[in-house]
Amino acid sequence: MKTVLWIFLLILLGGIPAFAQKPVQIEVSAYGGVPLNYTLTQAFCCTTATQFVAYQPDDASYVLGLSSGVVLYDRVHVTFGATYMPVSFVWIGFAPTAPGNVPVHGTSWDFPLLADYRWLKGSVRPFSGGGVVVHSRITEGPNQVPALVISGGVEWVHPHFAIRPEFRYTYFPDESGSDVHVQRPPHQYQVLVGFTFRTKAK
Repeated sequence: MKTVLWIFLLILLGGIPAFAQKPVQIEVSAYGGVPLNYTLTQAFCCTTATQFVAYQPDDASYVLGLSSGVVLYDRVHVTFGATYMPVSFVWIGFAPTAPGNVPVHGTSWDFPLLADYRWLKGSVRPFSGGGVVVHSRITEGPNQVPALVISGGVEWVHPHFAIRPEFRYTYFPDESGSDVHVQRPPHQYQVLVGFTFRTKAK
């Protein structure tokens, strides 16, 4: 997966100069949505002769994010963003000295670098693309990167802003281990709606 990440970055950075003399739009976006499947996987922390400890996760009910990026020559759309989800799980101890069930609340942050191609012309334009999550942070969980992202949707374009309903799939590599309490599942599906402010082409 690291090789895929470097190839994606080299293609992205190598292609930008080709558009240096073409129209460029700068944008900022806010988006929200919902996960379509479970958002955390169960993991076990510790098993000894005297105690057994497990973590029972709850699923997040929403996703929020911010991003900034550029549109190159009215076709290629490149963004870097931050995505937030709430995290909650129950620490479960089975032992005479264990405290029982302890709820834990935290956060999950993903930082995706994405690129997509906007098809057709006009005010309604489908798009498709993908990228990688370059950093992932979760309370008491591992950094599961690089994570492959595939996305697609439709963009409603207006003079200074756009609305972008989007389906996003992310594949998170497994990082299980003795010190991992919870982690993201390998397959994550999300539906998002983005609201984007965009400058005029220059």
